[in-house]
Amino acid sequence: MGKTTCTLNVGQSLAKLGKDVVLLDANIVTPNLAIHLGHMNPEGTLNKFLRKEKSLKEIMYLHESGISLIPSSPSLSEYQRTNPQKLHKVFDLLKNAAGYDLLQILKNTDEVVIVTNPNLSSVMDALKTIQLAKENNNIISGIILNMSNGGKDELLPKEVESILEHPIIANIKYHRKVRKAAHRQMPLTHLYPRSKPAREFMKVAQHLTLGHR
Repeated sequence: MGKTTCTLNVGQSLAKLGKDVVLLDANIVTPNLAIHLGHMNPEGTLNKFLRKEKSLKEIMYLHESGISLIPSSPSLSEYQRTNPQKLHKVFDLLKNAAGYDLLQILKNTDEVVIVTNPNLSSVMDALKTIQLAKENNNIISGIILNMSNGGKDELLPKEVESILEHPIIANIKYHRKVRKAAHRQMPLTHLYPRSKPAREFMKVAQHLTLGHR
């Protein structure tokens, strides 16, 4: 849980650092990124681009927080008409310009940040994702430990790092402003930049930019 929230807020933090950010919701089975930004049923979607019904420009939305969004359709019929094996087409265009099929996504990326909750089932899922990422020659940039509760009735950060064999670069704890931002359909980092979770998301952004200067 929490991958969409982390994606949104790390992306907005990167935009604050002066980076051009395009958030692509490649989860064509259960897409939520557009909903988090107030787009309930967008006209231009990744699905339509993959079917050659829309251009890249027609499916990209600029948000007031400084990030651009490419949404997937929440419609079941749209999902059934979409071939995830064509995802490479949009990745190729984005590089030149600027089912949840994880394998298809990893085949078209070169670096990943792993998001996990501090419970064993979530961490084991993260371990599988790391293994898949490495099989597709992806660099693991680090771990975001999300929705933690100060170590109470959960795995400790050092235990998560021991299982995943990668460092935790941010620890996002339960915080009421995360829920408030989600309710207002805005990035937490845009509404409450001084909050503790916003500072943790900024740490991730700084970590990512450090390796690409």
